[in-house]
Amino acid sequence: MRILFTTFAARTHLHTQVPLAWALRTAGHDVYVASQPDLVEDITAAGLTAVPVGEPLDLHGQMGGKDLGAEEVAKMDAATLQALDHIYLELADMSNVSPEQMTYEDAQARFLAMIWVFQTLCGDAMVDDLVRFAAHWKPDLVIWDTMTFAGPVAAMACGAAHARLLFGMDILAQMRQAYDGLLADRPAQLRDDPLEEWVGSVLGRYGLPFRDEALVGQWTIDPVPTSLRLPVDLPYVPVRYVPYNGPSEIPAWVRETPKKRRVCLSLGVAFRETMGGNRASIGALLDAVADLDIEVVATLDASQLGTSQKVPDNVRVADFVPLDALLPTCSAIVNHGGSGTFQTSLAHGVPQVIVPDMRWDTPRKAQRLEEAGAGLRIRDVDALTPEELRANLVRVLEEPSFARNAQRLRTEMLATPAPSDIVPVLEKLTAHHRVR
Repeated sequence: MRILFTTFAARTHLHTQVPLAWALRTAGHDVYVASQPDLVEDITAAGLTAVPVGEPLDLHGQMGGKDLGAEEVAKMDAATLQALDHIYLELADMSNVSPEQMTYEDAQARFLAMIWVFQTLCGDAMVDDLVRFAAHWKPDLVIWDTMTFAGPVAAMACGAAHARLLFGMDILAQMRQAYDGLLADRPAQLRDDPLEEWVGSVLGRYGLPFRDEALVGQWTIDPVPTSLRLPVDLPYVPVRYVPYNGPSEIPAWVRETPKKRRVCLSLGVAFRETMGGNRASIGALLDAVADLDIEVVATLDASQLGTSQKVPDNVRVADFVPLDALLPTCSAIVNHGGSGTFQTSLAHGVPQVIVPDMRWDTPRKAQRLEEAGAGLRIRDVDALTPEELRANLVRVLEEPSFARNAQRLRTEMLATPAPSDIVPVLEKLTAHHRVR
């Protein structure tokens, strides 16, 4: 088969796709990965074939400065960037919205805001280029990132089967199904569906009618443990999450046995690359661990630490360490709830204290993890105090139930089919859905 992966130009979203792409490649299928030119170097560094489509995304400028250019964003101070970030969160975020309590007006406003985000991530130039390439190469299957709607449009235009590959909780599908219920209760003439109107207009450019599969795929490949999955009525293909950190090397000190219990402190790389800051206070995080009898590895860079930040004696700062190598040596991790960090922690059975960055699914993941007994969460990140974080971390380190439940989730993940195991499933689904 010919299989086309596609995602907008974000390394963390690509990293979720790499293990499955290689599983299909080693099974003998032709695999290409399409994205904006910004991501070509990362795609080829993973040993995969890149197809550049559209214009460079410049995610930092787009998301940090809205429709401002990169130069304008670079001149902004941290307070301005944080203000822009809060505007984005208020308008577009769905993470703290309960489907049971959602009103029609609230849902419509949030979907309208999210359309702006989706249009930013994969604009008309990317869609047009991807449709042209798919018409030329004729893929049998398109596997698309859940925020990259150029994927289903290209698949539907060329008759390929297509599936979403999630990078976290399926918030969009859950909110979409809740919104469908709200629409059903309204008079027919008052049923506005912003997502259908937007995606339908894009499909209309190629003479295609709107179908729900354009929003949620013909099926969904889900790397999140089934016990943590949100209650959504869609066809899912579970797959084991396989950590991929990109090209990296393991420092010598990681291979040494820690003299004390080791705790990882990580806020990921995605947000510092796109928004230029962090939701949580770095000072509060470091103060929380300063007087504990532990060894802390903090994956922070110079921009996060600043020039005046005092680093406690028990903290080792490392700009980047592959978590897949570091976490097996750790007794706990304090993190922001980002997809790769969260999933890699689950894969190694490491209890977590999540200080969610309040983007997309991070609060929901933190809630599900806490309900599973495998960690704790900070509920009000903006009011975070060192004392609150320290108390949570001490609990996670001292109470055996957290490590036990984290190991239980690891066991569940190991029992989930690996990427190579689902190749025959994808082959059968492709044969069933493909139109020629």
